[in-house]
Amino acid sequence: MLEPHNYGLSSRWFLRALLISLLLLASLAVVLLAGGALHWNTIVLPAGNRWLAVLFLSLAGMIFLRGFRSTEWDAFSPLRLFYTIWFGLLALGFIRLTTADSGLTVRFWTIVTCGLSAFYLGALWAGRTREKGDQVALSELARHWKIDWVPSRALLLSGAFCAVCLAAFTYEYLKTGIMPLLAEDPNSVRALFSVNSYVHRFAISFYITIQLGYIGVVHLRRYKAAFLAILVLGCVAITLLTARSFLLFAVWTAIVLFHYGRRRMTPRVALLVVLIAYPVAKLAVDVRRFYGNDAFNRVLDQIDFPERLRAFAPDYLYFSMTLQTLDHLTFIIPGEMDYQHGWYTGYPIRVFWTTRKGEGFRDRLDDLFWERSGEWSPTPAVTTAYMGVPYADFGIPGVFVFSCIFGWLSVRAYESMRRQPTFWRVFFYSQINLAIVLSIFGTYLTLFEPYWNLGVMALVHSFASGGSNLPGAAVAARLESA
Repeated sequence: MLEPHNYGLSSRWFLRALLISLLLLASLAVVLLAGGALHWNTIVLPAGNRWLAVLFLSLAGMIFLRGFRSTEWDAFSPLRLFYTIWFGLLALGFIRLTTADSGLTVRFWTIVTCGLSAFYLGALWAGRTREKGDQVALSELARHWKIDWVPSRALLLSGAFCAVCLAAFTYEYLKTGIMPLLAEDPNSVRALFSVNSYVHRFAISFYITIQLGYIGVVHLRRYKAAFLAILVLGCVAITLLTARSFLLFAVWTAIVLFHYGRRRMTPRVALLVVLIAYPVAKLAVDVRRFYGNDAFNRVLDQIDFPERLRAFAPDYLYFSMTLQTLDHLTFIIPGEMDYQHGWYTGYPIRVFWTTRKGEGFRDRLDDLFWERSGEWSPTPAVTTAYMGVPYADFGIPGVFVFSCIFGWLSVRAYESMRRQPTFWRVFFYSQINLAIVLSIFGTYLTLFEPYWNLGVMALVHSFASGGSNLPGAAVAARLESA
């Protein structure tokens, strides 16, 4: 059975009631569809319903804060984080600040209900097949793992990787003669900077140097100035590329490592991080990419975005249009295109041989919407939340199976980290945790990035370790002696 302190919700009945409610809603939809009372494209719960927005926001707040006074309250536990951000996204979708937001169809709500229910079933499955052994108390977790890297080796490898990334970045700049953030229209030149996809892989990998720099500054005791320089250089490069998502990858990984390795992320600390990081990110990228962009302001005028809220326009459009794009995917597939049977899900494997199409990537799902979104949206809406990729490949059954595996993997990675805490298990969970955070935006596990991150970090960890990687037996011994 699921243990509340392990997964982030202190009321088991609540999740069961939630699951039953979702399944009943899905069953009701199937019955109505079979009886002809509804059609797949019937719009239900139209956007602009403020009461529904308040309801979903209340659910998100209740799930996130439930039991926060407990010593085992964990802001990054899988179920707490997953359902908090998803109910928050649904609340955002009902606010309707623009005329571009439209109602969502029966097929959309069936997909979302299926995904949210299956994630819980996967977590329940993982809870029933858990590993043996006691979990480390959250307050004691930091004492039971450390990064046993030789500082000189870690600095050498981090510096070498940073130099390779800098060479790739410089090469692309010399070839294109532009810098995305400093261009007249940063949005239009971001793709042009990628001269070669293999070279660009290293140019954008500066976000990994941010992670390495953070580890050196916070977890190692020597060469802090050099590691800090690597960290700052990575931040500057990613900012110049206007790659907010990659900056998020680095920052979120660092936050997870900080939470489990140094200090627990309490609601107060989380609020402080948001109040500092959010304005800094907006000043670093949004001022040039959005607020100073006449084309972007014309789009806001076209969709009647409220003048007093335009500081939040980029973030609102990024997330609210995710729901709209997922809904429009259900019109395209299977209406105009057949299911792709693993083509999009297999992107991390086929990325090596699938040729690029023009300035786009190697036939990813967002490429499909890059041009198509202009037919129904004034902004290029290309993301479909994590459910879009399995739906495009296998339909609603694909969403169910993928969500179930996603929930199982999330809980197993979390349990493994809590039972035998090592740097590698914490870092692996940071990538799964990032996938949970990005689930409202895209399908992180079907991108190349998580496997590239794990591969690079595995090489660094292997060569920088001083012969003691805290294997399971050593951790068990430390737990017994604690």
